[in-house]
Amino acid sequence: MLNWGFIGAGVIARVFCNALRFSKTGQAYAVASRSGDNAQQMARDFEIPKWYLSYEGLLADEDVDVVYISTIHPEHKRWVLKAAEAGKHILVEKPIGMNAQEAQAMIDAANKNNVFLMEAFMYRCHPQTTRLIEVLRQGVIGQVHMLRATLSFQGPEDQKSRLYAKELGGGSILDVGCYPASAARMIAGVASGQRFLEPVAVKAVAKFGPTEVDLYSSAVLRFENGIIAQLACGVDCERESQVVIYGSRGYITVPVLWVPSSPVRFAEEPLPLDTTFPPSTFTVSYHDERPSEEVTVQLDRDLYTYEADTVANYLQHRQSPYMSWNDTLGNMQLLDKWRREISLQYRSDRENFLD
Repeated sequence: MLNWGFIGAGVIARVFCNALRFSKTGQAYAVASRSGDNAQQMARDFEIPKWYLSYEGLLADEDVDVVYISTIHPEHKRWVLKAAEAGKHILVEKPIGMNAQEAQAMIDAANKNNVFLMEAFMYRCHPQTTRLIEVLRQGVIGQVHMLRATLSFQGPEDQKSRLYAKELGGGSILDVGCYPASAARMIAGVASGQRFLEPVAVKAVAKFGPTEVDLYSSAVLRFENGIIAQLACGVDCERESQVVIYGSRGYITVPVLWVPSSPVRFAEEPLPLDTTFPPSTFTVSYHDERPSEEVTVQLDRDLYTYEADTVANYLQHRQSPYMSWNDTLGNMQLLDKWRREISLQYRSDRENFLD
């Protein structure tokens, strides 16, 4: 049983902690927050044995096996490096960093210190994604031609929100565009018998707000196998968040690829241990007269529980095939290209980032 330590006590940390209640591989052991009130409250709500007023204090705890880092993404690199140096295994929220350069530094640190590192794309660890890959490999919709992947929502009216703060890594591409980007690369890769594939061309446009971050953006990718991907993301635009894959014989619609059947995701308090997890579904439609088919995936855990168990199952390998180091690095390189297309540069980027 792994002892998990939480660096950060915000909403997503509470979500992941809730999911650990349904895991047989790990348990919440310690939480640290720069706000003592937040750490203490989370420890009280989830019966976590230890809480710390500093991240350094948690990393010095010899009984912590693996840390979940859920700080704002400009802080990820700093705490991943410190966690690796402390010999802790690491699950770090997406995006792993601000750019590919930071991602490479974190991968190098994990490799040097012989610790596990995974970027927390939880949907990659979910049985629905596994089933989707199986259906694509079976050629049910024939040859994949195009795909559309979107994740966009209407953010808060408060312009001081983290989502709009450039110094905090605000903007839609890094915050949620990383999901459609990772899905497109995965699907294009599966179509070529690989786990992922990198695009050979990227074009993009965006709408900027008064704080100089992208409020919503779209990108078009072309892969070497001929697949075209249309991506859309937004933190100031409410629209459907789904994936549609178009093939020569039909198409697949996945309405909730990102957060399939996750009671934990919307629970503010600890869920009872007898909570049941509804199945997730996606639809296969055909170009001929055959009726559409609904593919149902039965679940026995929460979305984030599968993610926690993936860490435990691949700990000895130091990385997971569901989101490997090369996959993470490739995704960050795509996000860099996307941002270059719209001329969005952050303080953490190199001076020649836009060149």
